[in-house]
Amino acid sequence: MPVTLYNQNGHKCLMFTDIAADDLGEAVQSNQFLVIDETTGAIIDPGGNLAYSELYLNMTRHFPPHKLEAILASHADPDIIASLDRWTTSTQAKVYVSKVWERFVPHFCKPGKTTGRIVGMADAGMRIPLGRSELWALPAHFLHAEGNFQFYDPVSRILFSGDLGVSIIG
Repeated sequence: MPVTLYNQNGHKCLMFTDIAADDLGEAVQSNQFLVIDETTGAIIDPGGNLAYSELYLNMTRHFPPHKLEAILASHADPDIIASLDRWTTSTQAKVYVSKVWERFVPHFCKPGKTTGRIVGMADAGMRIPLGRSELWALPAHFLHAEGNFQFYDPVSRILFSGDLGVSIIG
């Protein structure tokens, strides 16, 4: 079940967590977020293939996935965006990712699926339209990975910081 982080005046922010759980403990957990503004939506860090089905099903209870306008990737690690092939099949959403990673992202998809759909974010960041509002892509380069971004929702005033400073030594 998602956690509602914000819900006012047709603007919602939902967090989906622990949805990539597997019985073998092999999955890397990550949080997925859905930001809805009236009839449009954006998903932040949609996760890997292990997360896709459960995220998609849970999301349909709150928002029709085919109405997603944006898929935002804080960076291009597989736990963040490996499910992209499935999202590009089930939606017409544009994919926002650092210009550093825009040539690599199509490798997660079948040929041609990302044609005309990848928006490379410049190092300085950008504002991404979403319904009556926008999300801000804020540079967070090298806080986790080169070309890393965080996303800020000025309506809810939530900063989606992604994998800020996360490092596992094994």
